[in-house]
Amino acid sequence: MSPERRLTAILCADVVGYSRLVGRDETGTLARLDQARDILRTVTEGQGGRVFNLAGDGLLAEFPSALAAVQAAITAQDRLGIWASNQPEHERMRLRVGVNLGDVVVNGDDLLGDGVNVAARLQALAQPGGICLSGAVYDQVRGRIEIGFADLGPQAMKNMADPVRVYALRVGPDADRMDAVAPVTAPAAKPGHGIFDQLRRRLLGALMVVAVLLVINLMTSPRDLWVQWPALGLGIAALLPLARRLLWGRPLNVDGK
Repeated sequence: MSPERRLTAILCADVVGYSRLVGRDETGTLARLDQARDILRTVTEGQGGRVFNLAGDGLLAEFPSALAAVQAAITAQDRLGIWASNQPEHERMRLRVGVNLGDVVVNGDDLLGDGVNVAARLQALAQPGGICLSGAVYDQVRGRIEIGFADLGPQAMKNMADPVRVYALRVGPDADRMDAVAPVTAPAAKPGHGIFDQLRRRLLGALMVVAVLLVINLMTSPRDLWVQWPALGLGIAALLPLARRLLWGRPLNVDGK
């Protein structure tokens, strides 16, 4: 009989520096962990989800939709941040959260499979007090929540064949919200700027070669200057890609192809 499978949204939460906290105050840390889990459980149930695993210092929950999972993650980090703000800095309990939408295997009340594993990997990538989402979750929630996203790009994950695109949000009093996290984008390039940067690099390389040839020429035959001919060839080779780009609209690569 084939195992039951389903597509579901998974939230994985984990305590930052749990071993350090336990080393300082085991009894107090365990008590705070129970309190943090109560907050997570309340928020999860409020979004129609359920907690299905409490292994170690973490928590795993499933939700009926990616949007519900992300809303639960945001609310949980906000509440956890407020709850932790009254704790001494060296004892403060912060959590990381990862949210994934993926295929899981049903094993009684537990869920297994890559869908769960990716959520755990995403959690490990999040900042303390932060949330990381997979690209599958981002596609479902973009434009539907007010908090912005930072694109972290494709991330290689342990035991995963392909990289997973990751998006981050930062929430809670401990986070630097910066207007709900401005998306990470590259500065806009000025028209033609990249072309001339590449051309400058090519010309500098050609000049270095010419300088070496000039030294060789002066050392071997100072009365017979022949360096101008290879210099002319190198200059043409450096300028040719620019001419191709300007005349035929072909892209200029660093290698000139």
